[in-house]
Amino acid sequence: MRISNGALGHIVLNVADLKKSEQFYRTVLGLKVSARNLQTKMTFMSYGREHHDIALQALPKGAKLVRGNGVAKLHHFCFYVDKNEIIDQLYPILKRRRIPVVSGPETLVVAGNRSVSFLDPDGNRVEIACNANKFKFDHRKKPAPARRKQKDE
Repeated sequence: MRISNGALGHIVLNVADLKKSEQFYRTVLGLKVSARNLQTKMTFMSYGREHHDIALQALPKGAKLVRGNGVAKLHHFCFYVDKNEIIDQLYPILKRRRIPVVSGPETLVVAGNRSVSFLDPDGNRVEIACNANKFKFDHRKKPAPARRKQKDE
């Protein structure tokens, strides 16, 4: 059997500092905490349509992330947004917060969509790209609008 129609379900990242990473994903990417597992030291985060789009797993005591030379195990992961303007509005926030930008904002040659890539606190490469078509045909129930705006800094 071959899977012929799939979509990214979720990503789980090992993180050195759970609180710091949780704050990053809340304030930079707008994800909300959907659940926590205190036993396994995990935070689950979502845009509201799925239980979690990303989960953060605290490293066990004494363990260290592999950094430095070599090729990372994860190249990048991508969240789609529905408007090119979101990419351009995010860029100055990344710069103000001194978040390392890897590429962009740019219009990608192959896909023709707007994109920006940057690093999270553990050095994972995160891409935000516009894919308006994904949202155009998405008939799932939309999340309720946020009641209050979170600070971007």
